[in-house]
Amino acid sequence: MLAEYTAFKVPNPPPQRDETAKYGGRDLITRIASVAAYFMTAPAWIVHSYEIAALLAQNLAPTSTASTALSALRLKPARADRIGGSPAFAVGLSILLLAAAVRQACYITLGRHFTVQLALLKSHKLVTSGPYSIVRHPSYTALVGAIGAMLVVLLAPGGWLVESGVLETFAGKAAGGVWTVWLGAVVVCAIGRTTKEDAVLRREFGAQWAEWAKRTPYVLVPYVY
Repeated sequence: MLAEYTAFKVPNPPPQRDETAKYGGRDLITRIASVAAYFMTAPAWIVHSYEIAALLAQNLAPTSTASTALSALRLKPARADRIGGSPAFAVGLSILLLAAAVRQACYITLGRHFTVQLALLKSHKLVTSGPYSIVRHPSYTALVGAIGAMLVVLLAPGGWLVESGVLETFAGKAAGGVWTVWLGAVVVCAIGRTTKEDAVLRREFGAQWAEWAKRTPYVLVPYVY
């Protein structure tokens, strides 16, 4: 949960309206920036809370209480025993922790320049150090990685979503589908932002941007793109 919070949090206040003008309009993330983090994390945190409750009920509560609690969590005894870690969960969690660490490094490196909204702040500086010396848009790399890793964690065997059977219900499929589409839209928007940001930064910083792009030719993934 802490890794998800770190990966999706909004570290700075929103910029002034005139500071967003050079990007020529507001994209999806900019429009819902104030609530985006909640949409990203709230469903995952609810699932994690159910998993924690199931583990506590099995290991700490009296048998009768545990049975009632597991029933309330839509877990039959045979499937409740499966709640816990799995290789897929371990892989997903490892990637999520790495992505959160990269995002945190981006927050620190950019400082006040890190905004969820597309903006050029007053006295804006082109930051090319830290993770920005490896790829030009590491925060988006980490964001996309965190979203993918979070889905792996949630859908791994041993997780509440799988063992409760909730995804086999119409309501579960509908809710999961809507949230997945939302996450997919964020991924598409984040990747699309790289082109727009590069164009604006190229116009704003000219030769300085060109030199950075020459030293750091990859947009999101080293040696790939």
